[in-house]
Amino acid sequence: MVLEKNTYSGSTQNSQKRVIGQLSFIKLILLCLVSFVLCAVGPLVIFSPIPLAMAFLMYGFVQTFSVALVAIFASMALALTVPAMAELSIYSVIMVIVTIVGFMVSTIVVRGEHPVKGFILRGLVSLSVIGLLVFAANVISPEPLTASFEKQIVEYTNGVKSTENYQAVLKNGGDEARQIEQFMSNPLELIRQFYNWIFSLVFVFVFFVLWLSTFTVMRNKSLWHRMHNYKYGLSDFVKFKVPDFVVYFVIIGFGLFVGSDFLGGETAEIIGGNILLGLGVLYFFQGMGIYVDLLRYLRIFGLLRNLLTIMTIFYGYQFVAIAGLFDTWVNFRKYFKKK
Repeated sequence: MVLEKNTYSGSTQNSQKRVIGQLSFIKLILLCLVSFVLCAVGPLVIFSPIPLAMAFLMYGFVQTFSVALVAIFASMALALTVPAMAELSIYSVIMVIVTIVGFMVSTIVVRGEHPVKGFILRGLVSLSVIGLLVFAANVISPEPLTASFEKQIVEYTNGVKSTENYQAVLKNGGDEARQIEQFMSNPLELIRQFYNWIFSLVFVFVFFVLWLSTFTVMRNKSLWHRMHNYKYGLSDFVKFKVPDFVVYFVIIGFGLFVGSDFLGGETAEIIGGNILLGLGVLYFFQGMGIYVDLLRYLRIFGLLRNLLTIMTIFYGYQFVAIAGLFDTWVNFRKYFKKK
């Protein structure tokens, strides 16, 4: 009797070795470099955890942390030794936070968690940590954090006003120049208005960055699935659904925001607005799941699908959130089923 060889396990091991062999150390450095560059490009910072999350999954925790730490310490050293590169210290701090976020997202896969559960859990943990850090800093600081922050803003605006670039912008005129002049003339008033919305803005930012990173990692599962036995994918992540009872809080927030003149004035408007913003991002996630399923139903794939998804996220987010809200009653996915 001839014994058959277990070719499955052997072929799997060979394929894993082949994939790992293709992952050169240069590519790891490139991923970390891309992440660092995104940290320094204003609004694009929301994308910065994605390359690191992919690096953690493809190269492991030790190698990725090592390269990221080298980049952080090198940029910090340059900031301290070269005055012209002082801004690198800010980007180094951002890179530390981004590395932590990328690590958190990658652990969803490593631990085999459902992507929706893992994403929500990490969002709540992040908000709790931020709250504790702010509370601790406020207790330790000799003066309230708001007062310290306002002093720094005043010093910064006074320094900017004395520069030639600022005067040149004002001379050129235009809407942008008027907005800058308005902020510089009374920065504290705008900062205090910002305080009113800080809770919902932090909530939206934290959950959106985590959602975007998790969405991209699930979308590119083909790059790391041979190294991780992970049974979930993008189709599972986009099934995100807000519980039906949450719609009552939306109604309350809308009532406070619209009827603020009769329900408490500006305070009611601020509370209602914060409720709508915070819950709006959750319904956006639900709406994006519907949108992704719609593109799949229409058989739109590849580059066109990626472009449509990106454009919808940044230009059609309000419509997506509304679609997610109405999905509570309509169930749009039932129309995507082929007869």
